[in-house]
Amino acid sequence: MAEGTVSAYDAGTGWGVIVPDGGGPPLRVHQVEIRTHGDQALERGERVAFAIAQHADGPRAAAVTPLGPILTEEELAGLGLVPEPGPAQPARPDQSDQPVKLPTWMRAVITLVALAALPSLVIGVIQVANGHEEWTPLLISGVIMLVVLRWIPHDLW
Repeated sequence: MAEGTVSAYDAGTGWGVIVPDGGGPPLRVHQVEIRTHGDQALERGERVAFAIAQHADGPRAAAVTPLGPILTEEELAGLGLVPEPGPAQPARPDQSDQPVKLPTWMRAVITLVALAALPSLVIGVIQVANGHEEWTPLLISGVIMLVVLRWIPHDLW
């Protein structure tokens, strides 16, 4: 098995790049090829052993096994593995890890629609079941309100 160093890894996408020791082109690696217990993820600077597999888009690292300590940024720079600069983003003092919530007025409207949907649906079902076809629009509006509410991501409320 060959050995190398992880030069980049994005846990969100599960893809990374391994630079083999002794030269050669960098190899892409996917998280399904990582052979570890627990999280199948790598870190930049991590030493790994791997096999090389051929894929339609070229060679990739396969059966990747972490070997040991993670190299520091200075050690990576000594190997010529400097990170690519990302796009500059201005710092925002109001930026936080919390998801952005909908404005209060919009949350109030959503709540009112939710409160109206269930009674509309129940009354519509009862009346249509008793043969009162004129209540069909109320039944349909209750269903539409519930469907629309289902589309709104609940973490925004």
